[in-house]
Amino acid sequence: MAVVSERPYTSEMSARSVSKAAGSGQGSAEGPKTRSWKSRLLAIGACVALLYCALLAGFDYAMHQPPERFGSVMMHVGPAPFLLFPFETMWKSARDGHLQIGDIAPDFTLPLLDHSGSATISSFRGTKPVVLVFGSFT
Repeated sequence: MAVVSERPYTSEMSARSVSKAAGSGQGSAEGPKTRSWKSRLLAIGACVALLYCALLAGFDYAMHQPPERFGSVMMHVGPAPFLLFPFETMWKSARDGHLQIGDIAPDFTLPLLDHSGSATISSFRGTKPVVLVFGSFT
């Protein structure tokens, strides 16, 4: 059998019940719903940042591949990377090369204009100056 006390209800009792409700998260602005919303937003932001970094690293890796392979990657992607990433800066750093002014040119062979043979740049080393002109004068 339960015993019921006959204490009268006072304003102090009312203040205690309000403070208990505020402490439990039911009546406050920083309740469980607000905390879970903030943590979800933070988790979504972290996932988006992680995905962006992974895609950026993937495109940087693709840019350091031979042009044929990079072209096949870009063929399937479309224009989105040009808008999302610092594409020009990445391209210039990937294709920068390692030659410095004063270094000996790498050896290569090109066909002659009349298709009668080919010329290798190393055959001119030490004999004549060689000037390579890339472009059009039309």
